Amino acid sequence: MNGTNSAGFTVWFTGMSGAGKSTLAAGLANRLRRLGKSVEVLDGGEAEQFLNVGHGQNKDERNLEARKLAWVCRLVTRGGGIVLQSAIDSPYKETRDEARRQIGRFAEVFVECPIETLIQRDKSGRYKKALSGELKNLVGISEPYEPPQHPEVIVDTSKVSIDEAVEHILGQLVAQRLIDPTVAAMKSRPKISARGKPAPAPKALKPEKVRPVKLKPVKLKPVKLHKKVPPKQRASARTARAEPRRAAAGGKRKR
Repeated sequence: MNGTNSAGFTVWFTGMSGAGKSTLAAGLANRLRRLGKSVEVLDGGEAEQFLNVGHGQNKDERNLEARKLAWVCRLVTRGGGIVLQSAIDSPYKETRDEARRQIGRFAEVFVECPIETLIQRDKSGRYKKALSGELKNLVGISEPYEPPQHPEVIVDTSKVSIDEAVEHILGQLVAQRLIDPTVAAMKSRPKISARGKPAPAPKALKPEKVRPVKLKPVKLKPVKLHKKVPPKQRASARTARAEPRRAAAGGKRKR
């Protein structure tokens, strides 16, 4: 595998202009990101600006552009990343095979589409100009396009929707063991589970209705109070209680 990290790989989209390479790359990137994958897409303006690709006018220039992109893909893949290349048509088999050898973990996606459909999709009129002879460097018309002989994936965008094509590509990446099937089975980004499950918040208790209690009136019995004793009677009572104590004390002394 040329020392590449087993987690990284390259998906190389090839096909004629307007076949849907960029659209499929964007769809696949979104699908992979929903699975928690980090993905880089080489397409359009940034690749044109920083790598000066997309301007090739002949075979040598187009092959040079393919080699530049293959070098970038090799670096990303070797670092464990996922990179989707859809910036150029890469019409020549020799440079696609060269990219495969250099990168190691590599899946070639042939985006097929009938020429009639490509003409209908072409808003710029490039295909009509090439067919009439006005445009001399359009791949597949005025310049050759060499279809892959044994690509990992073939998608005909005139027969399937973008979502169906993306799911098909994802399935083939699983079949090639570039993606773990347990991860690919998830429909959305996996949730990060905490170490311990937090305790559920207590539910608010509904206030209970308190029924009023009827108390029966208690009848109190009248309490009889002691009659007041006149002072003279109290004094005579104390004297009467004291006499037995005195007699007992006198008896003890005689002994």
